[in-house]
Amino acid sequence: MTATIRSIAEAANVSRGTVDKVLNDRPGVSTEVRERVRRIAEELGYKPNLAGKSLALQKKPVKIGVVILSMEDPFFLEVYEGVQKAALELKGFGIEVECCEMESINAVEQLRCIETLCKKNISALALSPLDEVSVKHALNKLTEEGIKVITFNTDIPGIDRMCFVGQNLKKSGRVAGDLMGKLLHGGGDVLIITGPERIKALEERVAGFKEMLEKAYNGISIAAELQNVNDNESAYLQTAAALKKQPYINAVFITGRGIGGAAKAIRELNLHDIRFVCFDKISETIELLKSGAVDFTITQEPLMQGYLPIKLFFEYFFHGKHPAEAQIFTKLEIITKENLEP
Repeated sequence: MTATIRSIAEAANVSRGTVDKVLNDRPGVSTEVRERVRRIAEELGYKPNLAGKSLALQKKPVKIGVVILSMEDPFFLEVYEGVQKAALELKGFGIEVECCEMESINAVEQLRCIETLCKKNISALALSPLDEVSVKHALNKLTEEGIKVITFNTDIPGIDRMCFVGQNLKKSGRVAGDLMGKLLHGGGDVLIITGPERIKALEERVAGFKEMLEKAYNGISIAAELQNVNDNESAYLQTAAALKKQPYINAVFITGRGIGGAAKAIRELNLHDIRFVCFDKISETIELLKSGAVDFTITQEPLMQGYLPIKLFFEYFFHGKHPAEAQIFTKLEIITKENLEP
């Protein structure tokens, strides 16, 4: 006999509405009842009616909201392309994707995007959250209202999200530290250039980098750490000032944006022997690799960071499947001049 919502309700001694809430992971059911209904559904071999669900979603589509930090950044432009790729693939299944681009990187602007998307009646939200109390409060309020959240590219503690999709950030920092240690033969002075403190991903890269130096290359010192660098202009000005003040610096590690600006400062000061490690494979970085200005860059599959959250939401709303892991790491690859694609 095929298990139905009615047969599960009778076996669990609850209403069909309660069973429907449990099977679709909606709020309003106690943990005890939720666990009992799920156990009975599994025992009875319940299988969702996928054809019926597909038809229902086409009549009343599931809206997924996505907050993009900045499409002026080539990295997040590729993330956006991943979002659009998944949205196109799932269009016939009743999935609609709404994107909101932040005009500046601060909590007020991120909250504006979240509010804008919520007004469009989204059922799920994917974003790179800023590590701000107000953002955490807003995201936890969404999950209390039944809106599912997936973070990508950067994660923050203290939020009830389904999973994180992105680079293993601490590990990527350790990899960068190991590369730097080998470039400097275990000794030297490094200038760290990083972005806004509220982007936790950058903080974790720096932590991993320092961890590796302390562990395996204690002959390498951090000469200075430039923070809140978020574009080429600020990177150029701050890097030039730091190198003039400390001309003995022989390496640069940059965690995010501003790679071109830092390289320009090095070039104009004729410091051609400075070693350079950074992240991502945007066109600007590729040219700097080819010229020898950058030694290594570490990639993190931005397309997949946009694509996977949408697919994971689809699996949840269509098949009732939760992400297999709390952290889904994208591929980490070390790129040099020699292994660039022809």
